Amino acid sequence: MKKFGLIGGVGPESTIAYYRLIIKRFQEITKSNSYPDFIIKNVDMTEMIDYVVNQDYNKLIDFLEKNTNYIQKAGVDFGAIASNTPHIVYDKLMDRIDLQMISIVEETCKKAQKMNLKTVGLFGTKSTMTNDFYQKTGTKFGLDIVIPSNNEIDYIHDKYMNELIYKDIREDTKLHLIKIAKNLRDKHSIEGLIIGGTELSLILSQKDFKDMYLLDTAMIHVDAIVEEMIKE
Repeated sequence: MKKFGLIGGVGPESTIAYYRLIIKRFQEITKSNSYPDFIIKNVDMTEMIDYVVNQDYNKLIDFLEKNTNYIQKAGVDFGAIASNTPHIVYDKLMDRIDLQMISIVEETCKKAQKMNLKTVGLFGTKSTMTNDFYQKTGTKFGLDIVIPSNNEIDYIHDKYMNELIYKDIREDTKLHLIKIAKNLRDKHSIEGLIIGGTELSLILSQKDFKDMYLLDTAMIHVDAIVEEMIKE
């Protein structure tokens, strides 16, 4: 089995979900009660968010490179970042490291293509929604990725940063997020919704949407990670 390292802590609640999901998915795929052997490098979310908010992308790359090198020195064969937002600088990071990484963005777009989706919406942090790294990757897979209005983006970001990363799950927030998704469907005829923030899966699930597919980036990412783990 390949050795795996996860860059976690961005945020903590989603990293806990990753930990549980990786174990669960590993046992499902291997049809065993064995536990996968992997490491988690917990990073300072506040430091990372500061770099993103201030658009200090050189320091963000340095930060991610340092932590990626840490797991590589621990002897892993491949790694992944348990968050969408850092993928703002993913391509530049890959130019500076020689460790195989599983991209949450690429795996999500690949999944949408396999589902024959053409137009999908995107939720996430403001940085994830307003930078075009998802759109650029989506184009490679024949996807048109659309985002909410500016006011709706501000609402999603506020709830994400002040509620969801602390696992503060509120029904009124959930209902409003569903309303925003329906607005995207009505305006852009989206067939699916990318929940491009790993904490969003704490509040939204497929059962909330009868008329569109929910692309849970954390679950899609975990599937790809486990598949790579068990490769000979």
